[in-house]
Amino acid sequence: MSCQPLTSLLLSTFTPVFERVITHPFLKLAGQGRISKQILSEWLSQDRLYAQAYLRFIGLLLSKIVIPPRNPDCAKLREPQTEERIFDVLVDALTNIQRELRFFEAVAVEFGLDLTALPREEEGWTVFGPNSVTRAYIDLFMSAGSPGANLLEGMCVLWATEYCYLRAWRYAKEQMERHGGDPSGKEDADGGALRLRFIPNWTSPEFEDFVTRLHDVVDEMGGKIKGAEEGERERGKCLGWWKQVLWAEERFWPEVGGL
Repeated sequence: MSCQPLTSLLLSTFTPVFERVITHPFLKLAGQGRISKQILSEWLSQDRLYAQAYLRFIGLLLSKIVIPPRNPDCAKLREPQTEERIFDVLVDALTNIQRELRFFEAVAVEFGLDLTALPREEEGWTVFGPNSVTRAYIDLFMSAGSPGANLLEGMCVLWATEYCYLRAWRYAKEQMERHGGDPSGKEDADGGALRLRFIPNWTSPEFEDFVTRLHDVVDEMGGKIKGAEEGERERGKCLGWWKQVLWAEERFWPEVGGL
């Protein structure tokens, strides 16, 4: 186990749950243009709250980084250190999520979506806020970014959430390509928001490159763990976080059984 890259170890465990996460019925219907504006609005409103918690999570991770000083005589001759690569990818994560929040608002205006829609399963609420699963995800972020968790644990959580998201929307894109439909999106239940805007954004080469960079830095951090006993301990903690992320991811998708 100690020779296996950390991300490979995680992906080799809880595989049935991971497959359910990335092939959820919501994603299949999203690719087929069968998600209504109401359901999409309910999900987007929660995903936007998730994104706001993500901002705070990244800030907590950045606070854990200590970048070693450079020797000015050889700074141009060496590769960036692990801490520098972590810093760079986290800064990019902040930039990405800032862009994402603005993107949500622009697409909502374009397609008439409600970013404060109350979830159906919590009907009766009169004040908009995170539902129970979103709250669990927020708590997960705050826990993984807390002083009680080290930087490797937090980076594992970040990679896990982004990797699941990328794989899930790739599946939706596959469904879209297989199903066909009106390329203009006018016949889709959401007016084309998913087909024309969201799915291309969440499966873009830029997003895939970002997730690959997270993957690489997590494996690099995992490979620097010293000692077999310490390695087993750290891998065990990361497996625990992976399991929690999968639990939250599976429940974050809306139930669409009636469609």
